[in-house]
Amino acid sequence: MFRPLLALLALVLLVHTTGHSPTWSETHRNDVATGTFKIVNTGGFVGEDGIRRALATDTAMGTVKMSPVPGTGDLLLEISGSRMELFAMEKGLSEFFWDPKDTNLLHGSDILDLSAKNSLEDVSAWAARIEWPNLGKVTLVLFNYDPASYGGFLISNPSKKTVVRQMEFHQLHGPRHRANNLFKSPRPEHRR
Repeated sequence: MFRPLLALLALVLLVHTTGHSPTWSETHRNDVATGTFKIVNTGGFVGEDGIRRALATDTAMGTVKMSPVPGTGDLLLEISGSRMELFAMEKGLSEFFWDPKDTNLLHGSDILDLSAKNSLEDVSAWAARIEWPNLGKVTLVLFNYDPASYGGFLISNPSKKTVVRQMEFHQLHGPRHRANNLFKSPRPEHRR
């Protein structure tokens, strides 16, 4: 059941991301950091024949550079010499379906708590179906936790399996981006 859902997700993402997104609004620019980030895999699983097996812990860190694509709301990622463009999801993370049941992946409520947003639609997100070294075609979904951190899911389907990796991106060095509106709008009551 999980595999057909991922295939449907990939199809929706491919159809939905055939063009560039609207340009970055001033508010969006203030909520989203760009620059150099450290990236680490923080969880994941392999699904095969309806059974999920946790991936081994991976503590290796990489570096990614993120920048806005001029004239769009999209993000350009540069990792190990590879460049990939992720297209903004108009309705934020609400456009992406994932099933974290029985895994160590973040749940929607976890992401809302981390981002201090009221709904997944309010969580800025980007996605694309891209070539990934050693994995082939994958779906990469990136979402914004706060002004200097992102989360993401990398989904691949090697040899009749579904592999989901959860990633975190943190800006750990240099001047940290601070959103202009970070303290202007009150946190939702249930997240104080």
